[in-house]
Amino acid sequence: MWRYVLFVLFLLAVAPLAPKLMENWRAGDAQSVADSGEAGTGSKTFEIAMARNGQYLTEARMNGRDVTMLVDTGASAIVLSEGIARDIGIFLQPSDYNKPVKTANGIAKAAPATLRDLRLGPIRLKNVDVMVLEDGLLTTPLLGMSALGRLERFHISDDTLILEQ
Repeated sequence: MWRYVLFVLFLLAVAPLAPKLMENWRAGDAQSVADSGEAGTGSKTFEIAMARNGQYLTEARMNGRDVTMLVDTGASAIVLSEGIARDIGIFLQPSDYNKPVKTANGIAKAAPATLRDLRLGPIRLKNVDVMVLEDGLLTTPLLGMSALGRLERFHISDDTLILEQ
């Protein structure tokens, strides 16, 4: 008898959470459908929801490592800090930092490099140009136009950035 009472109490405790769990489950289904590409067309799509601060942050896989990136259509290239570049296998010398670039904090010297493999959900890009800034000049890596420009298209719909390859 006590088992039934405990079971009923458990159900009563969980019942208010059911709508939120269903919402998350359905959102997960929609994300997996979007990540798998459109059926029959061979195209690949990846959706990035807008964050509360109005920015688009996403997880990218760079050379096999996960990196959180800020989508920045105003950046001409992917921009990484020196530490993240090292973590993903891009090793540079001090003399490599020879390209002047405009940043939000003024002019800085950057090192051009090539990212071997970039994955955004099902989207995969090879040999993407990146710019590496010395540590301390960049708080969040930027997903710029050297990657976005290689996509078929990208657009915003209902506060969601949709990337298509």
